[in-house]
Amino acid sequence: MNPVVERDIMHIGRVMRATVVQCAPEMMLVEYWRNRLNNRLETPRLTEHQRNTLLELLQELDGIERRTNWKSARRISRREAQEVEWL
Repeated sequence: MNPVVERDIMHIGRVMRATVVQCAPEMMLVEYWRNRLNNRLETPRLTEHQRNTLLELLQELDGIERRTNWKSARRISRREAQEVEWL
């Protein structure tokens, strides 16, 4: 097991949660962390535990994204809906 990879995975997990959930759950941050996790998944010779941890973090990120998109969704007015129909 590569200790540098292990520390990076732990770091990604801690910082990802803090930035996406507490600071600014914006799409840019979600994409940034998704790219970090996917890049780390391409690391040669990951252990099964490391790979599973990365996959769990990706699932957690997907869940965060779904929740924040749901929270930010708002009902549109009839007027807004009619304006969209004209486009």
